[in-house]
Amino acid sequence: MIRRLAKRVLEGYVTRLPYHLGKWRVVEGVVKGMGIEEGDRGQEFLVERQGLRWKLGVECAMQRRLYYHGALDPYDERELFSRMEPGAVFLDIGSYYGYYGLRAAEGGAEAYLFEPAGVNFGRLEENLRLNPAMRCRGYRLALSDRVGKVAMSIAKDGNRGTGRIEVEADGGEATEEVETTTLDLFVMREGIGKVGGIKLDVEGAEWKVLAGGMETLRRDRPVMLMEYNPPCLRRFGVKEEELLGKLRGMGYGLWRATRGGLKRFEGLGGEEYCNLICVAE
Repeated sequence: MIRRLAKRVLEGYVTRLPYHLGKWRVVEGVVKGMGIEEGDRGQEFLVERQGLRWKLGVECAMQRRLYYHGALDPYDERELFSRMEPGAVFLDIGSYYGYYGLRAAEGGAEAYLFEPAGVNFGRLEENLRLNPAMRCRGYRLALSDRVGKVAMSIAKDGNRGTGRIEVEADGGEATEEVETTTLDLFVMREGIGKVGGIKLDVEGAEWKVLAGGMETLRRDRPVMLMEYNPPCLRRFGVKEEELLGKLRGMGYGLWRATRGGLKRFEGLGGEEYCNLICVAE
């Protein structure tokens, strides 16, 4: 009874109060201290978060964050979406269960969501069906630097967002075959006039996505939210300096989203990875 009451109070706090400094500590303290997470294990829930409906399970870290905290990256979202024109085309590359694409569509964008992993795409489709008014289209595709088929690792249940393409299909790691295409070919095929925003999180294959989308990126200069993860980049034989140099060479300024706004990116400073806001200059 006390746990159920605590959970109701927590949900009201998460969904009705805007994000504030230290909010995540309050949430985690209640979730763990009141035994809420323990009681929720193994379950999936239909909930409303950020004005949208979601099917979420708490076994995966990324779904758990939205379920208990009500959002993923409030500062990143603010800086990304505020720089997009109303009605812009938005590409959610490495969409997983659809968070950024649906959030962009909720703000008026026309969103294209790419998720090659089979189990993840199933959850993405469920969340798109729960929000039929949103202008979203999901594609079970990996954007890369060429068209074809590759092996993709099957991520563990604890973090379904960590699968990556071009894994050796030698039995050493569980894989599935996925289709690839390029950003430029997709934009041409769909007749997309202008891309206004991109979220790019593909576990180290960011270089390949950029290489396959240079024409579109040079033409449209979209604002981008991109994961910068040197250990993942190195798995693809790419040094972190190469990726940063490529972005800057394309005329992008690299920033971190903070509570007070954008701050010029000057290195990880002890972090293993971070998100970058890439703004055309």
